Amino acid sequence: MENSYAAVASEKEDSQLLGILEEHVAYEPEAILAVIAEIEKRNLQAPNLEQIKQDTLQNLLQREQQLNPEPIGPASLTDKFKDFWGFFVPKRHYFVTPILVNTNIVIFVLLALAGMHVLSPEGEDLVNAGANFGPYTLTGEPWRLFTSMFLHIGIIHLLVNMYALVSIGGALEPLVGRKQFITAYILCGLAGSLASLWWDQQRISAGASGAIFGMFGMFMTMVLLEQRMTWAEKKGMVFNMLGVIALNLVFGLKGGIDNAAHTGGLLLGIAYGAVLMLRSGRYFTQHYNLRGSIVTVALLLGAFVGLYLQIPTENARYLTMLDRFGERETKAMDVMKEMELDATLISGGKYLQGLEQGIALWDESIKDLITLQELSDLGEQQAKEVEILLSYTQLRKTSYTMMRDDIQSNKPWMHQKQQRVLWAIGTYVQELQALRGGEEHESKETESEIPVDVEVDKMETLDPDAKPLFVIDGEPLEQMNLNDVEEIIHPDDVESISVLKGEEAVAKYGEKAQNGVVEIISKQK
Repeated sequence: MENSYAAVASEKEDSQLLGILEEHVAYEPEAILAVIAEIEKRNLQAPNLEQIKQDTLQNLLQREQQLNPEPIGPASLTDKFKDFWGFFVPKRHYFVTPILVNTNIVIFVLLALAGMHVLSPEGEDLVNAGANFGPYTLTGEPWRLFTSMFLHIGIIHLLVNMYALVSIGGALEPLVGRKQFITAYILCGLAGSLASLWWDQQRISAGASGAIFGMFGMFMTMVLLEQRMTWAEKKGMVFNMLGVIALNLVFGLKGGIDNAAHTGGLLLGIAYGAVLMLRSGRYFTQHYNLRGSIVTVALLLGAFVGLYLQIPTENARYLTMLDRFGERETKAMDVMKEMELDATLISGGKYLQGLEQGIALWDESIKDLITLQELSDLGEQQAKEVEILLSYTQLRKTSYTMMRDDIQSNKPWMHQKQQRVLWAIGTYVQELQALRGGEEHESKETESEIPVDVEVDKMETLDPDAKPLFVIDGEPLEQMNLNDVEEIIHPDDVESISVLKGEEAVAKYGEKAQNGVVEIISKQK
């Protein structure tokens, strides 16, 4: 109804609008308010405009009170329940807020029924549900900037946010209307998600807090800029909102709370409120030009896209690949756990399919880790971690391949060579743990125990038909294969082994090393 009044008023000539205003007592209050809004938008001069507006609002209020009189005396339990239930039921001037509240609650209940913990959800569950998480949001899943606005980290988080949303929505939505309220809510939520992503890509961020902070900032700004009210009328509301905002931001400093999202939403809300006041001539109104609204939203969304594209993604790609590496490793190691539980079935070939799947998973991780090595902006520790993981993964694949071949040939699979490979894998695990813990690790000792053939297997990225260059105690041995080398030096006499690839190998030994180099130092040397 209110939209039809506004549409009719927008089609009237200036003289017609002024004529209707002179005979305002003959029209419905909603029609007169639409006419007044159109007159204000056109900056027309009308006698007693403000007085007519106040009288019309008073008439409208009296009519509402007559239609819905307040109960006399103490409210009954039933009345209290109805008042509480009213927070969740859309009404004429309180329509979008309860829909947002109900949406957040329904999503939380559905996730709880699906198994998510209601008090302290696991980070993995939140990410799977659509939380904002840099390694995923920045590598092809930008929709998380939006979906994270409707997820909450526990029921306490949900209840606090919904109480705040009802409080600010009940005050702001009737002043700006449904369209501007929902538009501002979504834009402030997106701004909060972007700010969180800029500040910390490794944080799992979820919740409506950024959007809600934005609505508080928007309301405070509009009250400050509104020209009809005096400062005496404004200061109580302004100081109250400033106190709420400051208290929550200070509370968020203790940790575990995404203050970046709060700040991002707040700043966007302040800016958006200022824009609305400038568009309306510094009056509260529900009527805004559609073209102006489209332009405003388009400009903000364009700015969001630009900010999103400017966020550095190297670290996010690194974290994403590590996360996928962990998932593949868990799946690949399932067959090993089964073999440990029931070794009697190994000779029957029960685990061959699991080993084949494991080999394929290790292959995928090897490709990802090689891609990571090519990233130019990796930090020193990250590069070292990738190097260790690559060696670890290559050895895992070697171990699985030997197990598969031995089981297919009905040979004992836990032989000396397999034991040495598993021991070498363990040393890489120790080296990785030491690196992440900031400790020194003796990699020399690790290299000395790894068999020559295992190091050669790690060079599988080279041409499989090409032979690497073997160098024993500094002397290159061209056109030699592994069996020839083992005739020259026994594995027990090896002190250390290192592998050179690509440009590094060619730079040290020339073109003959283009297929890689295996440097062997004997204990005697």
